[in-house]
Parts: sequence; structure tokens; C-alpha cells
Amino acid sequence: MGMLGQYVMVDEDTLERMMEMDGTELMGTLEKLIEGGSAYYDIDKLWEELHVALTGVSASEPVEGDPLSEAVVGVHVFEVEEEDGYFTCTEHDELEGIITAMQQVDFGQLKTGGVAEELRAALQGEFAGLLDFYGKALAAGKHVIFSVA
Repeated sequence: MGMLGQYVMVDEDTLERMMEMDGTELMGTLEKLIEGGSAYYDIDKLWEELHVALTGVSASEPVEGDPLSEAVVGVHVFEVEEEDGYFTCTEHDELEGIITAMQQVDFGQLKTGGVAEELRAALQGEFAGLLDFYGKALAAGKHVIFSVA
């Protein structure tokens, strides 16, 4: 997929407004939120590789109901045109289960089949950063929007 992934914390009112937007509006809103100081986590291009490491399958085939898949690609997909990007939401009440599943992961035991040690270390760092971000979102009572563009 090779596209950049980003997670942004949003409050309930913002999420409700975003649910009514098209892809262009969503991206513009996310950019404004980040510029305005909203907490975000930039996973760059490693979201796909992290999904594979955690689930064994491509992020283009999210595993419904799997909290490790949902940790990477979100839970609820926004219906937008494919060319506008990919946007999902993980609601506040879903974060605890995802965090619990992530805390159970022994990164050293993951099947990253022949991945260079440098990439494995980068994935482990992104995993830790994402787990920390989700913990902060849970503590702040926020939802998380994941976008790929």
C-alpha cells in the first residue's frame, strides 16, 4: 500500500461531525485538528507491515473482531471514495479491549519471517508508540481516527 498512516484523537462532537463528511472534508478536518494542536500519532508507511506482523495478513484484509487488526486499521470504516483515502474510527469504549490485547503481545515471538532486524526494531517502536497513544486517548476520553493517504 505504501501510503502514510496517521492516528488523531477527537472528541465526541468532532466525531459526529466527521461522520457526515466526504473524504476530502475528512482529510481537511484532520489536518486542521493537527495544526490546532490535537494529539496525533504518525506511523508513516509502517502501518501495513505492523498489521502483517500482528495478524499474519495484509491490512487490505482487516480481520473483523480481532483487536490487534483493529489496533492498526481501526474499527469502523468511513464510507468515502477510494481515491479520497481510507478513514476509520475507533470509539473510546473500544480502546480498552484493544489496549489489553496489545499489552499481551510478545513482540519477540511475532512471525515477521525474515524481516531485517532494523525493520523489526522499527515495528516494535511503532507498536510501543501506538500503544502509548491509545492509552492517552483512553485516559482523555477521546476517540481515534485513523487515516491513510
